[in-house]
Amino acid sequence: MLENNVNMDKFEKRSVIKYLFLKGISDKAIHDDMLATLSDNAPAYSVLKSWLAEFKRRRNNVEDEHRSGRPKDAGSIENVQIVNDTLKEDIHLTIRHIAETTDIRAITVYPIVSDYLGMKKVSTRWVPRILTDEQKQNRVDVCTDRLCRLQA
Repeated sequence: MLENNVNMDKFEKRSVIKYLFLKGISDKAIHDDMLATLSDNAPAYSVLKSWLAEFKRRRNNVEDEHRSGRPKDAGSIENVQIVNDTLKEDIHLTIRHIAETTDIRAITVYPIVSDYLGMKKVSTRWVPRILTDEQKQNRVDVCTDRLCRLQA
């Protein structure tokens, strides 16, 4: 028997809806069956109804239709490279300054820096989230040197 917490992607769910629709099962019965099987991961009844309406209009494809407009993710390879090069020049830059310098919107720059480049703001610098052993040792050495100078 399957676990009650089954994970399916949206295309698999749509395929099941289409299959059960083709078998002639009612909307409510399909929804109840999916709730029993997928529990919290089942699609909402309104989503199920809209896909059933699509299948009644003889739609065969369960994938999303192409939509016009801007792509959701502007973290293109070129933008990531531009932001990375800008940060290499000066690691103290703010998101706003990077956005102004590169002509990339700030709402796009932040995910590039945090998600794609894996950096976070520490004090006034952008640093990689995961430091190598060499970088960690370098930080310890610098701090130890500064502490010795301060005590002297």
